[in-house]
Amino acid sequence: MKYYKRTDCRLCGSESLVRVLELTPTPPADSYVTAENIENEQPEIPLELYQCEECDHVQIGHVIDAEEVYLNYIYETASTLGLGGHFQRCADEVMKDFTPKKGGLVIDIGSNDGCLLQCFKNDGMQVLGVDPMPGIAEKATANGIPTLPDFFSETYAAELRSKYGAATILTSNNLVADTDNLTEFLNGIQLLMDQDSIFFFETFYFYLQVKNHVWDFTYHEHYSYFTVKPLVSYFHRLGLELIDVKPNLTKGGSMRCTLQLIGGNREVNSSVQQHIEQEIEMGFHTQDSGVLMKSYQERINQGKKEYRRTIDELKRQGKRVVGYGASATSTTLMYHYEMGNDFEFLVDDFEAKQGLFSPGMHTPVFSSTKIYEDTPDVIVVLAWRYYEKIVARHKEFLDAGGTFIIPLPEIKILAH
Repeated sequence: MKYYKRTDCRLCGSESLVRVLELTPTPPADSYVTAENIENEQPEIPLELYQCEECDHVQIGHVIDAEEVYLNYIYETASTLGLGGHFQRCADEVMKDFTPKKGGLVIDIGSNDGCLLQCFKNDGMQVLGVDPMPGIAEKATANGIPTLPDFFSETYAAELRSKYGAATILTSNNLVADTDNLTEFLNGIQLLMDQDSIFFFETFYFYLQVKNHVWDFTYHEHYSYFTVKPLVSYFHRLGLELIDVKPNLTKGGSMRCTLQLIGGNREVNSSVQQHIEQEIEMGFHTQDSGVLMKSYQERINQGKKEYRRTIDELKRQGKRVVGYGASATSTTLMYHYEMGNDFEFLVDDFEAKQGLFSPGMHTPVFSSTKIYEDTPDVIVVLAWRYYEKIVARHKEFLDAGGTFIIPLPEIKILAH
């Protein structure tokens, strides 16, 4: 996996970057491997966040090659619990709040299996997806969502504009933060817009990530850790205007940002300034931002001590332990909490992950049915955001005397 150390701010270009968070180095977080490839070395890359002293933007220090990530990707929207319903609500809100012209074109960049576009199609919009992940464009197209198997770029956007004209709605969910050359990406977005167009994107929101202690969402595939204030200035320099910010709790704390061309047909919503004020109140964009980040780091490390104390005692008692969840966030958590020797195996309900081995540590991944075949004593819920659904689904394990450990945001033990 190719990577490099970025020394300038992705938003403003300043080289005044200061490290504000240091986690344990990991391989690329979603690089689960097959048995045939288990001997291939997976280098551990420093996992650190840096803050720009000029504009306050926060970004990952070591950037991995996006083409290597997305040409070896196995994620599908449908694998994330509740995300389909979230996308339906998202489409409903966008249609209601911004009243786009019926029958207009919606282009989704990084459209994956077309889940979001299907919602817009049901609302009478024309839809087009763009996604380079092998096989996903063909699968989505076969399911009625026309999708192009390409990487989006400024040049590609010009081709799309020539062929399709301006889009009524452009969207890109959980991809903007994963784009290294963000300015080129947004220049491409702009080429596909006119005064009536909107571009909205969802991304995890660093303000909520810190507030909700969702630190395991820090991994190499996520290049940028956005707050609203730096984005307003950045977008403006590119001829774009942030007109609405709407938070939600997907992925532990996200936000939907909606933009138009400067001078577009819609008013700027008060939500933009409200979110900037919330960020400042917490300690972002002030002289106290260093104190905020130091506290964040200390809380993460304290949580590690509490987890290790709990699990080491259970292992000392001879308890057999497994992990539930084989996602990218699991890799960050497993490495920073030193879980390499904690688990006999992992389980996950996403079939594409079953039969693989976790990045670097190479812990095998099975279906959750293995819980009842192998009868471990303890399950550590690495997919802790969904622990209530997981515990409800596996009440039989709990009733039989099993124990669930929820490691975040505070360690919690569930047992009869």
